[in-house]
Amino acid sequence: MAKHEKIDEAIKSNLVKMEKAMEEILLMVEADAKMIAPVKTGTLRRSITHEQQTEGDKVYGAVGSNVEYAYWAELKRPYLEPAVDMNIENMRRKIAEVMKNEGN
Repeated sequence: MAKHEKIDEAIKSNLVKMEKAMEEILLMVEADAKMIAPVKTGTLRRSITHEQQTEGDKVYGAVGSNVEYAYWAELKRPYLEPAVDMNIENMRRKIAEVMKNEGN
């Protein structure tokens, strides 16, 4: 096997690992955002979801809601930003854990 093939395999393997880590991170943030979101009818809480996308060698993720008043609810009583803040250490741990697993 040529060196460049090994490098390509390693890059692909790391990208798969990052996608896995991102999915787990997004689920953590989503769960916490749902717990601390303001509730009147429950619509906002139920609408919170996540989305993940890979472009080239980059993995992107977002947690949010498509409810039209979600932005204003976040301004009045933040739930998304605190959910991210409370998971920063978990995110670092998850990335380190997934990246060091050789067999995945």
